[in-house]
Amino acid sequence: MKNILVINCGSSTIKFQLIDVENNDAVIAKGRCDMVGYKDSNIIYNNVRDGYKNNEPAPMPTHKEGMEVLLNTLMDKEHGVIESIDEIYAIGHRVVHGGEKFSSSVLVDDEVINTIEELIPLAPLHNPGCLMGIKAMMEIAPDKKNVAVFDTAFHQTMPVYNYLYAIDYKFYTNNKIRRYGFHGTSYQFILGRLEELLGKKKEDINAIVCHIGGGASMCAIKNGKSYDTSMGFTPLEGLVMETRCGDIDPSIVTKLMKDENMTIEEIEAELNKKSGRLGLAGIGDQRQLIEASESGNEQATLTRKIQAQRIKKYIGSYIAELNRVDAIVFTGGIGENNACEREAYVADMECLGIELDREVNDVSSCKEARISKESSKIGVYVIPTNEELEIARQTVDIVSKC
Repeated sequence: MKNILVINCGSSTIKFQLIDVENNDAVIAKGRCDMVGYKDSNIIYNNVRDGYKNNEPAPMPTHKEGMEVLLNTLMDKEHGVIESIDEIYAIGHRVVHGGEKFSSSVLVDDEVINTIEELIPLAPLHNPGCLMGIKAMMEIAPDKKNVAVFDTAFHQTMPVYNYLYAIDYKFYTNNKIRRYGFHGTSYQFILGRLEELLGKKKEDINAIVCHIGGGASMCAIKNGKSYDTSMGFTPLEGLVMETRCGDIDPSIVTKLMKDENMTIEEIEAELNKKSGRLGLAGIGDQRQLIEASESGNEQATLTRKIQAQRIKKYIGSYIAELNRVDAIVFTGGIGENNACEREAYVADMECLGIELDREVNDVSSCKEARISKESSKIGVYVIPTNEELEIARQTVDIVSKC
């Protein structure tokens, strides 16, 4: 039995899943600790085996107490799923940013922790929470091996001409400003599924994967490796997202600062939290946006069009980069669940070898399916992503080599 505890920590949250990777990758339990560090902290728990669900307050002044609550819940005599911590094989932690230091998952030790700390300036909102979770688990379960799985690692194979920006080279050497890309764990999971679906080895696969959700990005995979991706130095670049603007002319920033007397902090908040679908239509949630559009809201309809056009432009550019494309994949909350949006993303692209089967597409949300016609030169697929399972698998792979 190999139960892997997958942890995804934020500054005040701890999301978790316990996965039995030797039993059809079954999720045994899952949930999250909310409001860690606040007086109203609580744990939401789901025993997947028997269907028990609960949401109850629990004092968690720090991540250490949060991890203790989490483990005690998993070992609860009445509704727990394990009898002791010995039944946990290892712990896999999602870490947002590995910079140029990490091109794969690694076993956590003091040197790894120090390096992640050094990378905090690249992800000041995310890496500190990840570190708090790792340190807390190492303190309360010192005999358990911990593995760090980085969102950026998959993209470390990008060639230099795809990750450098055309600014003074000193900003790269001194400030590490370059394209890093994100959602790498999701892309690795999708690549593994494509290996089975296409009957090809990973190193023989060229694909365009569209991870479309609240945050959204795309990746051009060449010979089984990340070749280009839409997110950049931060997750702000690229596609139109729920609250992020995606690609814009950098001069817009300086003009707004001058004309509106906006500070750096106000500009960052505007582009990250008040733009995208929310900025264009006043509606960030895609489901609500579609409902508004279908009810005659012209601004909502325009926003959907702008979003679709951005995705189409990236698909076209990635086809040009890859030349041969075995598959286009839609994943993420929007990509998996919205047939109408998928149709818009690949509409009128027959000249590029993309022929959508509309009838199949209409009934293929939330499940794995090929949604292109048999005559389509490029196969188009819906593949639900599973980042937690990918983290669990990578954790087993790393620990088994120790």
